[in-house]
Amino acid sequence: MFIPSGRNPRVASSINPFVASSINPRVASSLNPRIASSKNPFIASSLNPRVASSINPKVASNLNYRVASGINPAVSSSLNPRVASSINPNISSNIPGLFTFNLDLDPTGFTVQANDRVSLLFTPGCDFTGVLITARNDFRNEFDLSNEWIGYWVHARDDIWLRYDLSNEWVGFTS
Repeated sequence: MFIPSGRNPRVASSINPFVASSINPRVASSLNPRIASSKNPFIASSLNPRVASSINPKVASNLNYRVASGINPAVSSSLNPRVASSINPNISSNIPGLFTFNLDLDPTGFTVQANDRVSLLFTPGCDFTGVLITARNDFRNEFDLSNEWIGYWVHARDDIWLRYDLSNEWVGFTS
C-alpha cells in the first residue's frame, strides 16, 4: 500500500501512539475502555450490538452487507477497491478512507466509507474482511463477514481510531 508519510506512524510521530501519549490508551485513560466506562460496550449497553439491535447487522438489514446491496462491495463497484482505483491504496496514496495498523506499526488494511453509518474493511491486498458500524460519533463496532461482532473502535482524534477486541484489549489503530 502507498501510505503518505503524514499518515504513516513510522514516519509521523504525531500519529504514533507510542510517541504521542495523548492517543495511547495505556497513558490516556479517557481512551481506555477498562477505565472509561462510557467507552466500554459491556458497560454502556447502547454501544453493545448484542443489546442494541439498531447497531446489529443481524437484526438491522440496512446494516447487513448481504442484504443491502448499496453497502456490498461485490455489488456496488464504487465500493470495491479492485474496481474503483481512487479508493485503492495500491494505486492511489490519497484514499479517502482510513489506513489500519497493528501495534507493531505494520499496515493491516484500510477502510472504504459505504454510507454515513457503515464502513467496509479491506486487507492491503483489497480483500473484503468486515464491516464497521457507527454506534455514535466516537464509537464503531467491527463485524466479520458472517456479521459476528469481533471488536470495536474508539475515536482518539482526527483520523485516529483505537481498535479493541472483545476482551477490551487494544489491538491496533488507524490514520
